[in-house]
Amino acid sequence: MSARSPTHQTRSHRSGPVPPSLRSNLLVLAALLVLLGLSAGSALIPMGVFNEVANLGIAAMKALLVLVFFMRLKTDSPLLRLVAAAGFAWLALLVALSLADLLSRQNLLPPW
Repeated sequence: MSARSPTHQTRSHRSGPVPPSLRSNLLVLAALLVLLGLSAGSALIPMGVFNEVANLGIAAMKALLVLVFFMRLKTDSPLLRLVAAAGFAWLALLVALSLADLLSRQNLLPPW
């Protein structure tokens, strides 16, 4: 008599919506592996300054895939989305301030 009802799988999970299917997880894994190959391959191609830009774009796409599918930001509560957006805003501020510091420095010649 401990059999569960067939509608148990369609109900929400204890901490939120129903977990993603195996197919969607495998598709996201394949996309992450393709992006990993792109970032590793772009390191071998001399593109100058565009190399850093391309790798930052690839890293942002990988982070977005992880956030949307593995952290379930697409289907979870709006509060979690707000916290994730605040975290990304803070990270963007730190990167912008670090970049401003780096670009405002003068090149010093060694004394010898």
